[in-house]
Amino acid sequence: MRVVIVGGGFAGVKAALELSRRRVGKITLISNQPYFLHHATLYATATGRSLAESVLPLENIFLNHPDVKVVTDTISKIDTGKRVLMSAKNTYPYDEAILALGSVTSFFGIEGLADHAFGVKSLQEIKKYHNHLHDRMALTNQRDNHYVIGGGATGVELAGAVREYLDSLAHLHHQHHSKNIVHLVEAADRLVPQCSLTASKLIHRRLEKMNVIVKLHKHVTALDDDTIDIDGEKHRQQSAVWTSGVANHPFFARQPIGTFKFNARGRIVVNDFLQAAPHVYVLGDNNAVPDSGLAWPAMRQGKFTAINLSRQVLKKPLRRYKPSRPPVGIPVGENWAYVEWKGVYAAGRLGAWLRRRMELYGYRQLMPAKMARAVWRAHDIQEIDG
Repeated sequence: MRVVIVGGGFAGVKAALELSRRRVGKITLISNQPYFLHHATLYATATGRSLAESVLPLENIFLNHPDVKVVTDTISKIDTGKRVLMSAKNTYPYDEAILALGSVTSFFGIEGLADHAFGVKSLQEIKKYHNHLHDRMALTNQRDNHYVIGGGATGVELAGAVREYLDSLAHLHHQHHSKNIVHLVEAADRLVPQCSLTASKLIHRRLEKMNVIVKLHKHVTALDDDTIDIDGEKHRQQSAVWTSGVANHPFFARQPIGTFKFNARGRIVVNDFLQAAPHVYVLGDNNAVPDSGLAWPAMRQGKFTAINLSRQVLKKPLRRYKPSRPPVGIPVGENWAYVEWKGVYAAGRLGAWLRRRMELYGYRQLMPAKMARAVWRAHDIQEIDG
């Protein structure tokens, strides 16, 4: 069996590993970058932590899996009838295709956002934002600096990290006169609305204790170099980060009409086996399954698909995918996190300890124990000097 996987994120990497372990056949993993981005820790890397915890070379992950061929390429088209994937220069025939391309940033048409806001979804973006934070503190003497961050879980994580990072930079560069103000703008009427009311309350309280200004039920309406419009009112800003909007990968919309079925949010409708078309599986951020878009469900879907393909080879009946609610872990600054699962929660230092163990578990799903622990421990390496 020839399995071609498009996407080097959680779902694609996990599917390739599980297929290799089951010796299903020839596996090709195609990614437009030669590394895996651990999105759950990008907020930390953007604020001075080691790149090693967030940027993992794919060749290292598959070092002990010679049946997995890693290709750096950008797939632009799929022909489901001929069973072939195409890029600008190459074609990749398949028996079974797995599409797990991840999401892209959506700016919702807000004026100036695409041109003036920083992002934290790619390696280039986090490097640019990290350098901006460092250079602004090191090279300017402005007393009042306003840092605006969009809402959502990523925004919450980033706000706490930025608050502490700015304090560290101020100490490092003797900018004790500077007043660095961090604003978190959330369109909903509470933080992390996908979580419980308890989560919203405790996380809000933690951010206020850290002197982060939380603006609820507010909408960014425009952005330029030094001002941001929030519900039509102008505010000063020197650094705006957009973390709120995501959209499905444009690959799917570019295919001929009828290739895929979309739901109202632009995600791909799949059947109980995660198939969007005969011999085509769509996983993770790209499908319309409940709770897709998170790391743990993505890995679960990757493993599930690998199991079903191995059952197909053995001519066993396929299993049906059943979504399950994953645990939630949201760090807010050093040694504090909120963790919630099945109605039970922990906050503070215990939450931080649990969140770190969640990260270690995630790394262990993608690499051998020794390598996973080394990458996990890289979180303790600070690169504060830029």
